[in-house]
Amino acid sequence: MASLPPTVAAALTDTPTEFIFDGGPAWRPERALDALHHVGLEHRVSEICSDLVAANLPARRSWLAQRLASFFVLFNPTREVDDRAFTVWNDEMTRLLIDLPHDLLAFSIDQAIRSASHGFMPSVGEIRRAAEPLLAERTQQIERLQRMEAALSDPVATAERARRRQDEAAHARATAGDPR
Repeated sequence: MASLPPTVAAALTDTPTEFIFDGGPAWRPERALDALHHVGLEHRVSEICSDLVAANLPARRSWLAQRLASFFVLFNPTREVDDRAFTVWNDEMTRLLIDLPHDLLAFSIDQAIRSASHGFMPSVGEIRRAAEPLLAERTQQIERLQRMEAALSDPVATAERARRRQDEAAHARATAGDPR
């Protein structure tokens, strides 16, 4: 699966409510940008967002058809395949799964096979059930990265961010006994 650097993934997650003292939302673009600034990744927000959007494109039809073909043979007890039945099954399974991103679909198929308790080929529903939370998380990550991009391109927010960071740096120097 397309993975984010751990510090970026952490910046995109909600802050536990017990650590929110101002009554604000659990996630804010400015807080996330500050976290990435501290680890030197703030300048990569657009690149990371673009990569995640690209990873979220639907799986290639040819890959899915091949994957489903091996799936069909694997779970067919006789290993004999009726070409017409297979074609209908493969086309329908492809139609119902093709909207999922490649990496999430591959993982979800594997997960559905691993967790299948009935000894039969996992259904579309079982595969989609494995993919849905992953897709929801990725959708939220993309939305949050896009909000961070918007904050970076907003001149007022950028000026406020620079001012806040200067104040924080001055405070840190003062508490460390640095007279600058």
